[in-house]
Amino acid sequence: MIRFSLVMSMCFLYILEAFVPSMYIGFIFNLVAVATFFALLPSLEWKGRVFTLGLFITGVLIHYTVGDHGVHLVQGITQNMALLSILILAPLLSVPLNKEGVINTVIFYLRELKNNPRNTFYGISSFMLTLAPILNMGALRIVHGFVESIKFPSKLLSRSYIVGFTPAVIWSPFFASVGIVLFYLDITYLSYVAVGVLFAVMQMAVGIFLFRPDPVEEAVTVETKKVLAPAKKGSKRDIYILIGFVIGLVILLILLEQIFQKSMLLLVSIVCIMVPAGWVILRNQKSIVKEEISLYKTKMLSQKMEICLFLSAGLFGNAVSHTPVKLLLERTTQWSASQSIGLLFLFIILFVTFMACLGVHQIIVIPLILTSLNFAEIPNIAVASVAFMCIFTWMLSAAISPLNALNIIISQCVQKNGVTVAFRWNGIYFLSVTLMAFVYVYFLNWI
Repeated sequence: MIRFSLVMSMCFLYILEAFVPSMYIGFIFNLVAVATFFALLPSLEWKGRVFTLGLFITGVLIHYTVGDHGVHLVQGITQNMALLSILILAPLLSVPLNKEGVINTVIFYLRELKNNPRNTFYGISSFMLTLAPILNMGALRIVHGFVESIKFPSKLLSRSYIVGFTPAVIWSPFFASVGIVLFYLDITYLSYVAVGVLFAVMQMAVGIFLFRPDPVEEAVTVETKKVLAPAKKGSKRDIYILIGFVIGLVILLILLEQIFQKSMLLLVSIVCIMVPAGWVILRNQKSIVKEEISLYKTKMLSQKMEICLFLSAGLFGNAVSHTPVKLLLERTTQWSASQSIGLLFLFIILFVTFMACLGVHQIIVIPLILTSLNFAEIPNIAVASVAFMCIFTWMLSAAISPLNALNIIISQCVQKNGVTVAFRWNGIYFLSVTLMAFVYVYFLNWI
């Protein structure tokens, strides 16, 4: 209960400080973040414990060597709280969908498609495409939790998950990739959303074109197709509700951003609380609150590794920004940008992916790159192009690095190693969208 209370207190203090800036609130916020880190640390597996504690201690030592003392030794520990708050609170959005039977309806449809590989691929990808923008990594766990009993082929599942999930990483404000990049570039979500959605649509189209089961395979399986149960009454209505729910959330966030002029990440966190709370009140579902809080507590504490990683990564990243490493990265990045936008994009992809394969999370590397760019010296490169390059690289490196959460979760779901999933089964997809991304970047910079 103590760990749960500390985590929720962090989220509350993050929102409170955004509306009531105060030195005292900031001080308490830092202390609660440190207490949360050390409260969760013992429950991690030894690898995670060593890695996150190593980041934390290294960050503190760097701060000390540059002359920081007291609470300033943990400066930056709340640096990624904007994203962490979403990671913690986003699962609350699934409560109305589950209780209204929307999720079960979609699973019912997927069961009907079991004997048709092409429709199965379309169905799972579409389901993932709809849930991922609001449930983030939770969408992978939820979808697989429902379909694993249907026994779909591993290759088909991995391709369905990747094609359905990765486009959301490009445009959804519920993802770290979008939120962190827009935050550091200080641009609004409204100014980027068209860029992200357009590429996500093309990305989805490429995935469908490359991975849809061929007609021969489909014809064979259709012959053995079983008689399907009749569709449940109102099932189509539930599908429309799910799509409308996602679109409604995005529109609501855009409107709130324009009205309150607050960070999109902050607004997402608030909406994650407001929507389920509003549903409980409007549907008079107060009796389920205790049960849902208990379930939510279990789910939230299962994210202990992510919580410790984001806290220690924020501290470490803030500390590194005060070292000569930052200066070297700044010179390399600026040189690449001065040569051409293509060279800059290539450098970002290679550097971030290399670091990801070493186990260094994008949440550490991407902010270092963004703070290394001086746009006054590269007037020929648009800010929107840089935003897209960093967000795309985040998606690509997360999907192909065997040490990254996205690759790990999908690999565990299909029970194959990360290299097989990323390169043997989906390599052509990642190569195709990367080539398309280079063309897209030049297009963005041209318009």
